[in-house]
Amino acid sequence: MQTIQFDGQAYQLPEAWQELDPNHLPELVQLVYFTPQTEETSHTLLRIVLGIRRKRWQTMMQTHFGPKVGQRARRANAIVLHTLKHQLRWLYTEPIRQQPFTSLELDFGLELLLPEAGFYTMSYGELTDAYIHFLVYIRQLVQGQKHLDLLVATLCRPRRAGNYQAAPDWNGDHREPYNEHQAKERAKLLAHVEPGYKMAVLLFFLGNMQQILERYELWGQEEGEPEEYPGQGWVKNSHLLAGKGIFGNIDQTKAANVHDVLLFLEEHRKDLLADIAHRNQQEADQ
Repeated sequence: MQTIQFDGQAYQLPEAWQELDPNHLPELVQLVYFTPQTEETSHTLLRIVLGIRRKRWQTMMQTHFGPKVGQRARRANAIVLHTLKHQLRWLYTEPIRQQPFTSLELDFGLELLLPEAGFYTMSYGELTDAYIHFLVYIRQLVQGQKHLDLLVATLCRPRRAGNYQAAPDWNGDHREPYNEHQAKERAKLLAHVEPGYKMAVLLFFLGNMQQILERYELWGQEEGEPEEYPGQGWVKNSHLLAGKGIFGNIDQTKAANVHDVLLFLEEHRKDLLADIAHRNQQEADQ
């Protein structure tokens, strides 16, 4: 967070998504990702980020750019405004990888916690289901908001009950364990949540998903292998791993930590490629 002087007053200028006021996120997400960039939208963006009310902003613009303002002063004021807008370019270029907010609060008092950045405590089954809902929603394979609500319900869950941190098997996740059937029921409660909050969760998921896909070279998901349905490679890997008993049966595989599973898949893929290269070399030498 940076302190700046603007119109004779000190303002806090955020430098990352997590520094923004969560109450402003719905409108900011709409402006950045779903509204064409114009002079008007850039003014609106700056006004919201600085926390300036609409009427106050209009007065400021009239003071600094009105018909009574000289050309030299107007030019100097325009440079200040342009510099401020340039300092917010990160909104358009930086993915949301840190939590935009820690939880979603529904009208009837239910609080849904977001997963931690990096998805370090997430299960393979949870990430697989979330990725499928994400793909179905952005491709609109099922029209409407249903799979956006399912994505949010998959990722955002109530806090675990009781003294869970003292349990010997606690994995560091403060959310209750993932259950796809509970997620489907809870998704119905999200229909009336402000869309901007749900889109912020989607973009947070996308930013971390991109990071995961960049980190691991996944076995069985090479280019040129089109999927017959969204997330086919992820589902297929669940069954292949369960069939070999690497992490246990199918339910145990889905419950395994996603990074443990993806690391195994990456190493297994390397072994397969090395074995293929070795056999090809042997054939070439004969």
